[in-house]
Amino acid sequence: MQQQELKMESKLIQQLTHDESQWTLREDLKTEDDLWNNFFTILQNNNRKVLNDVPLTDNEKASIKAMINHSTFFKAAQDFTGANGQYRVEIQRDDTTVGTISLLIIDHTNIAGGTSVYEVVHQIQLGRRQKMDNDRRGDVTLLINGLPVIHIELKTPKRSYLQAFNQIQKYITEQKFNGIFSNIQMFVVTNGTDTKYIAADQHLREKFLSGWVDKDNNPVRNYLGFAKDVLSIPAAHHMVADYSVLDSKQKHIILLRPYQVHAIEAIFEASKRQQSGFIWHTTGSGKTLTSYRVAHNLLSIPSLDKVIFLIDRKDLDNQTTQAFQSYANNDSIDVNETESTINLAKKLTSGERTVLVTTRQKLQHLFKWQTDERNEAMFKRLKNLKLAFIVDECHRTISPVSKMEIDKFFNIQPLWYGFTGTPIFPQNSRDENGKAARTTEQQYGPCLHSYTIKDAIRDHAVLGFQINDMRNIYQDSDDEDHKDKLNAQYITDAHMNAVAKSILKSSYRTLGIRNINNRGYTYSAILTTSPANMRPIDQAKRYYKLFKSIKDESSSIEVPQRIKEILPDFPKIAITFSVTQNDDDSVGDQKFMKEAIHDYNEEYGTSFSLDEVGAYNKNINDRLARKNDAFKPQSERLDLVIVVDRLLTGFDSQYLSTLFVDRPPMNPQNIIQSFSRTNRIFDQDKKYGNIITFQFPKTFSQKIDDALTLYSQGGIGDVLAPSWHESKQKFNDAYHEISNYLFSDSPNLLTDPSTPIEQKKDFVKQYQRFDKAFAAVQTYDEFDEIDPVKDYQLSQENLDAMQGTYETLVEQLKDAKDDDDDSSEPVDTEYELESVIDKSVNYQYILGLIQAYVPDEGELLPSAGQKETAEIEGYISDLSKTNKPLATIVSQLWDKIKQHPENYAGQQVDQLLNKMIDQAYNQELMAFADKYHVSLDDLKFVIKNYDVHASKQAGVNQMLTRDAFKRFKEANADSELKRMMDWKKQVRSQLNDLYINHIEPLLDN
Repeated sequence: MQQQELKMESKLIQQLTHDESQWTLREDLKTEDDLWNNFFTILQNNNRKVLNDVPLTDNEKASIKAMINHSTFFKAAQDFTGANGQYRVEIQRDDTTVGTISLLIIDHTNIAGGTSVYEVVHQIQLGRRQKMDNDRRGDVTLLINGLPVIHIELKTPKRSYLQAFNQIQKYITEQKFNGIFSNIQMFVVTNGTDTKYIAADQHLREKFLSGWVDKDNNPVRNYLGFAKDVLSIPAAHHMVADYSVLDSKQKHIILLRPYQVHAIEAIFEASKRQQSGFIWHTTGSGKTLTSYRVAHNLLSIPSLDKVIFLIDRKDLDNQTTQAFQSYANNDSIDVNETESTINLAKKLTSGERTVLVTTRQKLQHLFKWQTDERNEAMFKRLKNLKLAFIVDECHRTISPVSKMEIDKFFNIQPLWYGFTGTPIFPQNSRDENGKAARTTEQQYGPCLHSYTIKDAIRDHAVLGFQINDMRNIYQDSDDEDHKDKLNAQYITDAHMNAVAKSILKSSYRTLGIRNINNRGYTYSAILTTSPANMRPIDQAKRYYKLFKSIKDESSSIEVPQRIKEILPDFPKIAITFSVTQNDDDSVGDQKFMKEAIHDYNEEYGTSFSLDEVGAYNKNINDRLARKNDAFKPQSERLDLVIVVDRLLTGFDSQYLSTLFVDRPPMNPQNIIQSFSRTNRIFDQDKKYGNIITFQFPKTFSQKIDDALTLYSQGGIGDVLAPSWHESKQKFNDAYHEISNYLFSDSPNLLTDPSTPIEQKKDFVKQYQRFDKAFAAVQTYDEFDEIDPVKDYQLSQENLDAMQGTYETLVEQLKDAKDDDDDSSEPVDTEYELESVIDKSVNYQYILGLIQAYVPDEGELLPSAGQKETAEIEGYISDLSKTNKPLATIVSQLWDKIKQHPENYAGQQVDQLLNKMIDQAYNQELMAFADKYHVSLDDLKFVIKNYDVHASKQAGVNQMLTRDAFKRFKEANADSELKRMMDWKKQVRSQLNDLYINHIEPLLDN
């Protein structure tokens, strides 16, 4: 370990163990066995009374070990959360006369007091789990009552924090964090000047790393500042106990981001002052999650009788409630919908400390409870309740008038905490309506915490927007003052056809079809239409018929050939709108919807009827969201959903990348709300939320700027993607830099060991700028007009050569020792290339599909069916075309799981596969060593250090000894390799084949 890293580690421990931090340094703990012994010492000390001073036996300790040795971090978190805030285990004592006892491991209700013991350890030996693994040492680990709960990896400022991140993922893959380390809840990575944290997971994703900000949203990047704010006691314990949520549906731990923590604390403080207010957190930043934890935390205030999470009736089946139910599976919150007025009254007046989720409509119905029907004693108790209301999407859920009615009903003024991403300000206030509030502050009280879209984009909590107004698509006049004329044009067949063509063309990029193999899946889009001169639902129906005719090939409009070659079934479409019973248009709407549902059933194998339109709409929501494993296979995707207003607020999906807007400009809050459906953080290829407008381009552009200015509190520069011209200029500049190397012999000379390291660093930095600019410029449709070979001499051969040089130099820089006195700008050796489109099938996507097939623990049958099975086998077949060795092993594992899924219930597919890869790796090496009689240990060294770009390989000369050749001759008397020189030449040649064709493919995962 480098001296600078050791110094950083020492400073971090100093910060953690001094002042108010309260961590105790344990230099005596250096192995996993030491940690177990320490854990049991603390466990017995904290449970002396229960143990009756009779120490745990070895057998009892083994039972406890088995219970807290978890297969995934999520399963550990389920136990760690504990019932009523206490992590306990129950064991049967060996002395059967004692019976079963419950032992307290961690008490989250008494943070920084009582039985809580906080310790810090460093350089713990992480043992080998597989034969080929290296021994590892973890940097710094924080223990609560002896259990590792937070692990920190450090790098020097000359390195990227991503090196620490990738190192942790490597440790997870190598199963270093099994055993007692399986209880880790949070990882922290830092290079001293940039610090991030992330919830523990079997598959960490860089996109979900979060930095810290203070209460005023100022970034806290330095590792010592981060340690002071986040890792001190009680903050660290609160983070893993109170500011984490378990998503039982996705089976992930979610650690709240700093702005969510600050909002929760702000509401908690306001509640102590009996003050209401609202939280302004930009759409897409996790308001539902924040409001959930607020509801949970308010329960700890004795003066409050009940906490009510208020929703609108139409949201009962939406994602907000589903998310709440998913979070509450491991918590004390009651999400059961009340069936009647009397049941709601009983729950409100009961003494249970739970959060009640109910609808505004049901609550208001309770107020109208007639005298002859109601229980007067209960009604009196009801009116005297002290309540706190949590209102997600606080403007949609309850109007100012409805809130006034609720306030008037209760004898004690309730507390109100509204959450919104788009507050109503004086600039966009509601119309005057007597005493009713016109702004958010008038309705709820002051803003208790804000986190704007500009803040969120800076912190990578959401994406920015790439906006394209199709002003040249179809428009007789650019004069937008003639609204009537343009509105008439916007409902013509010519306009609709032009919109459809534009959607089909742009989908190649915006839906990620062009680089699908980078991920294994494409994204989805929504088309919203609401013309001024036609009933919006009728226009939506016309668009559905148009796209249906395109897919049926009965239209003159064709799906672009380049999309057909990748997705022959594109576009897969659906339509959703509210169907009424008694309106003038009801009969026509019902007839149309019946046909649309029939089409949907044919496409996806469902069986909805018109009577089940609610279930049909919910299925569309779920399919578009793809949060359920059943909807993740590419065959189950939904490419385009046509709506009027549905899904434009409250809907959340990482897979949704694009909003097509064929309607006049909306008001500021609706622009931000609808656009924000597209900007969820997801994978490396999703750079922006794509917005494409088709009406009033100049007016819409100005309205967008006004809305973004209002809701980012000023400048909008970081919110919007660069224009095509700006992006192309960046690319031209980057290309000009790199072209000096492209058209010379420099790339060949750069990899030479004698080339100064500064030259190598310069090329790596320039290539990264070129790669980023090249990736960005390719996301614009205008790039179709550019010929990279003709205009820039960027043939595939030239691109491959530059990439090869870059990757070689990166490996050389990784191997180079850091010079602490080097004052030059550090190189990011963990940078992931963005412009490269993978031609092979995404391996992790296949594993994800197989994992979805594996039953959960305790179940026998998989949830997947024949369709998913066929898709998995198709992907494995495609993988074999580019990586046969790996595909063969994946296929073998898939066959085993498919035949006996019950044998693999609750297991992790990637861990099973890694064991098989490890076996195949060892078998290849042993077969080669046996064939040429070389030392297996020497061969392992050579393979581990093999460099395909080097002319000489480290360790080969030491492996090709006279004794080895002698053994070879004795075993192969008839071999043509009579001379040692010939034998060496053969071994060197076959060694290259072994690595490139047999070993490297196994490492490519």
